[in-house]
Amino acid sequence: MTSGFEVVVIGGGVIGSSIAYHLARQGRRVLVVERAEPAVEPAASWASAGGVRRQGRHAAEAKLAIEAIDRWPSLEEELGARFACRQGGNLYVGEGEAEIALVEAFVRRQQANGFSDVRFVDRRGALEIVPGLNDQVSAASYSPRDGQADPALTTRAFASAAERHGATYWNGTESLGLLASESRVIGLRTSRGDVEADAVIVAAGAWSDHLAGSLGPRLPIRTRVPQILISTPGPLGAVRPVLGSVSRRLSLKQLDDGSFMLGGGWPGIPSEDRRSYTMQAASIDGGWAAGAGLIPAVGEQTISRKWCGLEAQSFDGVPFIGAVPGYSGLTVATGFSGHGFAIAPTIGRAVADQLAGQPTPELDGLSLDRIATFDQGAVERFLADQDGSDLGVG
Repeated sequence: MTSGFEVVVIGGGVIGSSIAYHLARQGRRVLVVERAEPAVEPAASWASAGGVRRQGRHAAEAKLAIEAIDRWPSLEEELGARFACRQGGNLYVGEGEAEIALVEAFVRRQQANGFSDVRFVDRRGALEIVPGLNDQVSAASYSPRDGQADPALTTRAFASAAERHGATYWNGTESLGLLASESRVIGLRTSRGDVEADAVIVAAGAWSDHLAGSLGPRLPIRTRVPQILISTPGPLGAVRPVLGSVSRRLSLKQLDDGSFMLGGGWPGIPSEDRRSYTMQAASIDGGWAAGAGLIPAVGEQTISRKWCGLEAQSFDGVPFIGAVPGYSGLTVATGFSGHGFAIAPTIGRAVADQLAGQPTPELDGLSLDRIATFDQGAVERFLADQDGSDLGVG
């Protein structure tokens, strides 16, 4: 058995690598066990739409989102890498008279979450931000400090920074199951041998349920396969903010080369072993129509690339972060439901602080204790549902 590590992190994605980076900065001896490499297909950190947003978040994530948005502008300098971080804002649009009231209510919810700079804009204001919006746009909620970044490059930047601070990565290594002595987790079985540690953190995305279940606790998460479409390059600077919509399943952004990226949760189908996926023609057509319908310039392009990724969706749409009740030494960070990327910097900081015994009230609403309050019949129906069309991402 390999020893000498204080903490084993299972999963080298953006969440696991952020946790490893923050733990290593504290001087902890950290091992990251990653089945492949950080941010490769079909992991969520490779497939993410890369939105850095506060808008539309559950109140339980608000404190983390506020901290994260303060940190993103200096994160490239902190990690010593470039990952196309751009603070271009987030514009959530309504279309037609009926959706104006919905946008106004949305703005009130954002401000109640503490996002004090989020504001309502009318059609004229929306067109000043994005001139190419369609003729039906009537109002929008504008969050000027939100933005976007390249998810794969961000993930690898966290991983490299973690290694510079002393973390060890076992890439290409399967995690086979947790090791326990009575009710205490003492390490991990891997394809490279057993590892002993004081604490184990499961941050393996869509595969976290299998690993936690190897010991006993069942996490109410399921695998979803959100789609991304990339267009041929359009006019540079046509869309600066990330766009969302009241009535369209859409997350739309323009990349630095002028191409449009269209997400929003249009589903693919996971393979039985959850290591690959199949795209669906109806999702491709639907996702493209949603983008072209909101920004007519998108419809002047063609699809140049497309992919899906495997995402862990939680029962109530917000992540599970913290200690697993009944199992000392075991922490999970999973179930980010399509919107974990933006808060990854603060998830890493908060989990590292929690393991160090520091107060982390910002994680209270994400605790696993809430699982005991779920209706078990509803959980069973949630886990059995294979439709895949209810995940919003971006």
